[in-house]
Amino acid sequence: MYKLICFDLDDTLWPCMPTIQFAEESLYRWLAEFKPEIAQAYDIEQLRVKRKQLIQEQPELIHDLSAARKVHLRQLADETGDTDEWVDTAFNVFYEARQQVNLYEDVLPVLSELKKNYILAALTNGNAHISRTGLSDYFDFQISAADVLASKPDPAMFISAMHKAGVSPQQTLHVGDHPVHDIQGARNAGIDYVWLRRFAQGWDLSEAEPEQQFDNLKQFHNWLSGLK
Repeated sequence: MYKLICFDLDDTLWPCMPTIQFAEESLYRWLAEFKPEIAQAYDIEQLRVKRKQLIQEQPELIHDLSAARKVHLRQLADETGDTDEWVDTAFNVFYEARQQVNLYEDVLPVLSELKKNYILAALTNGNAHISRTGLSDYFDFQISAADVLASKPDPAMFISAMHKAGVSPQQTLHVGDHPVHDIQGARNAGIDYVWLRRFAQGWDLSEAEPEQQFDNLKQFHNWLSGLK
């Protein structure tokens, strides 16, 4: 039945916010040491607000969060009358910390089993990467919003994954936590989906809830195994 299984990353395979907070704190410590004028002007929450405002002003940046953070850092350099020679170094501090994820305990056992029978693809609106998070042995490939210049729920990532895997929508299944990005995105692409509700998150869309929803990947794997 299914040949390709696509997985969201953040909040599906690991908790997102602790990872982002750690990365932003790592960057802020770097700024405090090497660019103290910025840390003196803004606390970490003010920098978050400022970055969100930047994305509102330049909405195209939402499809490339790495580019958005670099633009934000260059903006801070301009404000302080500094050059931007340090921006890539500062961003790399954030980026390396952002890849230090804490996988949910069910992730590796389930991916190990799925890898035997399916093509596995990682689809993310964010800038985590399987090559940096220790998952490259489990996935066949990754597609990010920056690769297709479109974020879920736009169907571009799903379509790109199907094309890369050489499969049809009927042979594709998506697993994700977010009602809009993942479930609506899969619906937009015309593929099947399951809703992973690790946090018992609510359903706030007018469309019907997904029939298949699970608390963890072990439950999902048991259901998938029963389809054969």
